[in-house]
Amino acid sequence: MIEKRSVVPGEEVGVVEEYMPGIGTWEDEDGRIHSALLGELQIDNEEKVVTVTAQKPMTLLVPGDLVFCQVTDVRSAMAICEVVAVEGKGREVTGDTNGTIHVSKLSQEYVQDVGKEVRPSDIIRARVTQVKPSVQLTTASEHLGVVKALCRKCRQPLVKVEKGLYCATCDRQDYRKMADDYGDVNY
Repeated sequence: MIEKRSVVPGEEVGVVEEYMPGIGTWEDEDGRIHSALLGELQIDNEEKVVTVTAQKPMTLLVPGDLVFCQVTDVRSAMAICEVVAVEGKGREVTGDTNGTIHVSKLSQEYVQDVGKEVRPSDIIRARVTQVKPSVQLTTASEHLGVVKALCRKCRQPLVKVEKGLYCATCDRQDYRKMADDYGDVNY
C-alpha cells in the first residue's frame, strides 16, 4: 500500500529504521529522513521506501524539445548557444544549458558560413537532437531559426522585409536563417 500526502522541504517524513530514503529525500546524521522538495510524499510500505515528487518539477532537456536560445559565439563550423527556455514550459531549464548547432544542422540548404546565418546575441528557436554527452541542436526546419535579431551597427531590433531583415535606424539590410514567425514570438 502506498500512502500519499503533501510535504514541504525539511519536513521529517520517516526514519531509516523503517524506510529507505528515496528520490526527493535526504537523511540527517540522526537517521531521520527529510523531504528535499515541496511536493507529494509517497510512502511505499511494501518496498519500505519514502520518496517525494516535486509539485513543480524542474525542466530537463530531452531530445525533441523546442527551445529558445541566445547565440553566444559563432565559429566556422558551429554556433554556440545558451538555452534560455523550453517552448511551452514555464520553468527555467536545469542542467547543461549550453548547446551547439553544427553547420550541417543550421538549414536544409547548404551553408558555407555559420556567421551569415546566425550572429551572437540572436535569439533562435531550435530543436534538441541530443542531450548526452553534450546538448546538440538543429534549426534545419522552416519553423526553426532566428526569432529576434539586432542590427550589428546600432543594436536596434531588425524587422522582417521581403528579402531578409532591415534596420530602419541605420537603413541597413541584413540576412539570417529566420524562423517562419520571426518577430512574432514571445519566449
